[in-house]
Amino acid sequence: MISIHLPLKLSVIRVTGTRVTREDGPYRALNALAARCREQHGEQPISEFPGVQAARQLFRSIGIEPTNHRPSSEALLRRALKDKGFHQVNSAVDVINWCSLDFMLPICAYDLGKIAGDIVLREGRPGEAYEGLNHRMVNLEGRYALLDAEGPFGSPITDSRRTAISEESTDLLCLILAPSDFDPERLAAFGQTLGERLCEGQGQFEATVVASSE
Repeated sequence: MISIHLPLKLSVIRVTGTRVTREDGPYRALNALAARCREQHGEQPISEFPGVQAARQLFRSIGIEPTNHRPSSEALLRRALKDKGFHQVNSAVDVINWCSLDFMLPICAYDLGKIAGDIVLREGRPGEAYEGLNHRMVNLEGRYALLDAEGPFGSPITDSRRTAISEESTDLLCLILAPSDFDPERLAAFGQTLGERLCEGQGQFEATVVASSE
């Protein structure tokens, strides 16, 4: 289903039959985690925060300078430490943000029903772009790019509107991105935790760790 053409590991979580709601439990958990981050690490530089360097390594491995184009996990951390708050979207997106801040790794999340055919993860080419969740065009040249039969739809900076999760979504695909030398058992545990938090008794999930064969 997913072919990888870049040096990294993925935890692939496929969720079926879940319910996406406005329930605020995950959002409250996200804010509680943010408060702990401020309390425990608020005075130290971002670069010394536990886990930050893994996501930065992930970006630098294909020539992206993470201080210019931040991984989504680090963007969440910066909001947490500055007490800027988070956008409450829906239960699934709030879980993704909660887990990304918890694991300090970027997580991509999509409505599986909106993805066409097989998925390729590779470096973006000139001219490849999509409309992001922030309504801005996301240029993928030289960056991590996820593509399906209809073209590009995702990256660990921000995802696309085309495959966005809504309250009508029931089947989800989530990808936790990690550097190629990341501990596979730890990554597998992250996938398990994400699946459990997404389902909470509603639906089922499968989580597997895959790596590039190149």
